Amino acid sequence: MRRAWCLLLTALVCTLALPSCAESDAVEEFVRRDEARAGVYVYSLPLADTTAAYDFWFYSRSVERPLQSVRMNVQWLAPSGEAFSETVYMRRIDPTGSKELYRSGVVPAQAGDWQLSVRPVGAGEELLGLGIIYKKQDGTR
Repeated sequence: MRRAWCLLLTALVCTLALPSCAESDAVEEFVRRDEARAGVYVYSLPLADTTAAYDFWFYSRSVERPLQSVRMNVQWLAPSGEAFSETVYMRRIDPTGSKELYRSGVVPAQAGDWQLSVRPVGAGEELLGLGIIYKKQDGTR
């Protein structure tokens, strides 16, 4: 009887542990301030699936004090060379770190490597760096 309980418990633990071993489908890339090109943070995003929607987050950390309403000039460069620019704001960047949704449900118009360039305005030396997280949404459109 005791052996049966041990086998059952082992099977239960293994079943619960398997999902935690699965590879995450979110991709993260962080660029330190000293690696930014003239204050511009550049990311290469391989968006090969034009039938999928993606979510994007920015994350960052300030040096000493919280930063409020940090303006971000964002430029997307498609694999074909077409460009799209916009300005968005991170509401707050703390010394302990901050993460904020940038765009949700983005469907790439073209398959391939997209380039995302971000220039934070007015953050200067207070910003330690800037990261991007992107994840394919569950399901397809």
